[in-house]
This record gives sequence, structure tokens and C-alpha cells, in this order.
Amino acid sequence: MCQTCPARCWRSGTRTRCCAVLPLPDESADAALALHMLYHAADIPKAIAELARVLKPRGLLIASTNSTRDKIALDQFWSRAAADVLGIPEGPRRVSLSSRFSLEAAPALLGASFTDLAVRELPGVIELTDPAPAVAHLASYEAWADQLGVPPHETLQRAGEIITAEVDRHGSFRIGCLGGILTGRPLHRD
Repeated sequence: MCQTCPARCWRSGTRTRCCAVLPLPDESADAALALHMLYHAADIPKAIAELARVLKPRGLLIASTNSTRDKIALDQFWSRAAADVLGIPEGPRRVSLSSRFSLEAAPALLGASFTDLAVRELPGVIELTDPAPAVAHLASYEAWADQLGVPPHETLQRAGEIITAEVDRHGSFRIGCLGGILTGRPLHRD
């Protein structure tokens, strides 16, 4: 495991790699992909600088992330379920991992190491007739529920009940999504 961000490295075969210490020479890659991963980096600016380091002068970075407006309906159902479980008027929102490198913040973060930045928003709607996928998505946040002072199992159960009632009432449950793709080229190096 690397020393830069030991809790956030990913495994590839038998080697562990870190986005802040890429095993590539300077200016050796034509392109780099950072798809829904920069918000996991312990030091986002360092990871971005590392991507720029390995790209050739006209190399292309392609990154993706979510907007702060992504899946707001799930935030609302989580908050409502947490409020019901905790017996308070308004519950905390779910943890948003991508808020550390959101579609709104990404251009400024990337701008320190990249130029010719372009952002393409990718809006969409997920329509569910079965609440199970929405509840499964919320369950993926269980590890962070304690940080919010929310009992995860009870909150998930209540969220499932609320979403099921929504499907029963309207025949489906709609979730607005907003993600995006960002592209850029490394800043000129002297």
C-alpha cells in the first residue's frame, strides 16, 4: 500500500496503485482517464498534478464526476427517513462522496494543472417501478451513516417504506441525475 493515501488505493492484480503516485514516466501517456474516482483521492490537487505529469504536452485528460444536484430525490428520501427514525423535523442528508470533486468544483480544481477545459453535463432520469434499486443505492452509504448520527438499518428500512409508498401512489419513482465529463490538456511546462 502506498504512503500517500493508503486507505483509498485500488488493486489491480497483485499490485496496489495510487492515483497520487502513478507508475509512469513524465510525459509518457497520450490520454488519462479519471472516471468517478478523483473524489476518492486523499489529496485531490496532488492526484490532478500527477495526471498532468504523466500526460504528453498535448495529452488528453478525461474525467467524470457527479453534480451537487445529482440524485436529489434520494437525498430527500434519506433525510425524511432519518427524521422519522430520529423523531426530529428534518434529518441529515446522505453523505455525498462526489461533493469533494463535484461537477461544479472540478473546473477550478483541474485548472491548476490543465488548460482547454471543457465540461459536458450529462443529465438524465432514472424511473423505477421497484424500490429495491433505490434502497440498494442508499445501502451503499451505510458505512458513513454513523458519521451523521443516523442508525443505518432503521433508516434504510424507513427509506424503503417511503419509496415503496411513492411507487404505490404514482406507479413509479423518478430520480433526476446529473453527472458530467470534463476534458483538458496539461498546462504548458517549461
